[in-house]
Amino acid sequence: MPNRMNADDFLPRSPRGKSHKNQEQTNPKSRPQVDAMSPVALRLAVSQMTTKKWSFRDELDMTRELGLKHVGLWRWKYEEESEQRTADLLEDYCLNVSSISWIGGFTGTNGYLLEDILEESKKVIRFASWIGARTIVVSTGERGTHIHKHVMRVVRESLLELADFAAEFDIHLAISPMSPSTAHGWTFITSLRKCRELLEQCNHEHIGLCLHGFHSLQERHWKAELRPLLSKLKLVRLSDGLTASKPRKQCLPFSGKMNLVAMLEFLESNGYRNLYEIDTWSDDVWQCEQIEPFQKCLQDIITNFPPASDQ
Repeated sequence: MPNRMNADDFLPRSPRGKSHKNQEQTNPKSRPQVDAMSPVALRLAVSQMTTKKWSFRDELDMTRELGLKHVGLWRWKYEEESEQRTADLLEDYCLNVSSISWIGGFTGTNGYLLEDILEESKKVIRFASWIGARTIVVSTGERGTHIHKHVMRVVRESLLELADFAAEFDIHLAISPMSPSTAHGWTFITSLRKCRELLEQCNHEHIGLCLHGFHSLQERHWKAELRPLLSKLKLVRLSDGLTASKPRKQCLPFSGKMNLVAMLEFLESNGYRNLYEIDTWSDDVWQCEQIEPFQKCLQDIITNFPPASDQ
């Protein structure tokens, strides 16, 4: 993965080579189900940004084969597929949506007008309501040349307008902080503390946090920074790093050196019971065309997941 991931890296790419011409005639509901499903697996999903070069149907096939019930949608992929086709496929595969990514860019550094961004975001909220998604992940956009006070005001007002609209559909917006080395093109929210500042200014029930392990575990005092945000936690994303401290390259959960076990134990012991997404941005993972690494990843998560009295 490049040292500085840019939002342009998530523009649509060609689907992987595997063809589904013959599978188009196959009813996916006829695929064998996993009989004894782990309670942990019921709370897991794979984000389409982890498999960004796969075709939409390949991803749904893999999700079913892994025994998962949720998939994390990526806007650029489902919009290529069309909203109606996406809704039909999700129904055919009997899958729920853990989240939709992304809306945002309110700071204007991507060249779009704020009015257009807000209208597009409301369109995503309507689609989320249609397919039963409860969480939409937000990236604020970069600060650019704006002063901090101004950019916070623009983002706060944008979020509040969208949150009021989302509340009508019982949908939540989840702000995703990123580490400074990977935030280029995405956000000026580069720490849990900055995210808390924004959430406190918004003070809205339908605006919360999307916690990403790869980014937040790089903070020295991540537990202390995360504790005040637990009540606002909407979604947790899992990824690993090849080094324990300030990693530059991501890898699938539990294939690296970051302390994901400590994060899972902290979250579960403090009452988090919502969903987790496998969300890894890595050239190596993007080039992978086999299901086996994801099967191993899923098993590693289940093995390392802390026991809970209500599971």
